[in-house]
Amino acid sequence: MGFSIKELTYKGKYLIYLSEQELTGPWFSFTLEGKEIGNIPVVLKNIEPTPIYNMVNTRKGTSISRITLDFNITEYLKKISREQNLQLKPLEKKEFIRVYKDIFNPPHISYINTFFTIKNISNFALKDFSMYFVFDFDLNGLAGYDNDLSGYDQENDIIYQYDNTGLYGGFSPISKSTNYESCLTKDFKIDRDHMNLSNTLYKGPGEILSALQIEFMTLEPNHTFQTALVISGGFSKEEFIENIKEGKNNAMKHLHQVNRSVKSTPRNTQEEAFRKINLQQAEDCN
Repeated sequence: MGFSIKELTYKGKYLIYLSEQELTGPWFSFTLEGKEIGNIPVVLKNIEPTPIYNMVNTRKGTSISRITLDFNITEYLKKISREQNLQLKPLEKKEFIRVYKDIFNPPHISYINTFFTIKNISNFALKDFSMYFVFDFDLNGLAGYDNDLSGYDQENDIIYQYDNTGLYGGFSPISKSTNYESCLTKDFKIDRDHMNLSNTLYKGPGEILSALQIEFMTLEPNHTFQTALVISGGFSKEEFIENIKEGKNNAMKHLHQVNRSVKSTPRNTQEEAFRKINLQQAEDCN
């Protein structure tokens, strides 16, 4: 449950094809800090099963789709207590971090804009908060997934992959990245001992992925972090970069609309169907 791109094309050419779901979306890392729990490091992939991510509601339109979900801190602490044999005192109430995803994908546009708004609605601080964007591009699908090259445009903060056909695919956030990396897909790693991307690019062609990291330091209770990600392709580096830049300009124009949506009552009201599903799954996992 989360945000993942299964397939992505640019004018009929594959940019993402048959990639693992957890390698096509956002990851998070932070340290939960509070009197009740002390300090607990957390690494979340973009796809985490219920009860770790709980759906709140979802709306799908012709050009805009909106997803609201919660990271269930209470269930996460239960999970790591079992897996790591920790003696954590059960929380007296349920604690959550709310994640809003607004996906703008109108027809006849050369990019996809996805807005991420993370609101800390728990009583804990999120120390050393980082958000990672991870995408395993498969340029030209099965015909060329394992011969991609990579690059990073520092001026425009764009990471990308390309191949010998001249097809480019990549992404950039509207918030300035702090770290970047491309590497063989099989070697990609983010864990409690390896929190920062390496600021290096894989040398040579291969089956590689690209990642960007944004460090936000601390997200206090009731505070919000927001950014938007632009994904696009191109049949030349120049075309690709122009598409990304156009997408970032467009994203800035829609920030007000997104903020109005995430503050609305319907966006923060859990749908009954999801309430039942989340509850049932949580009971099954106890």
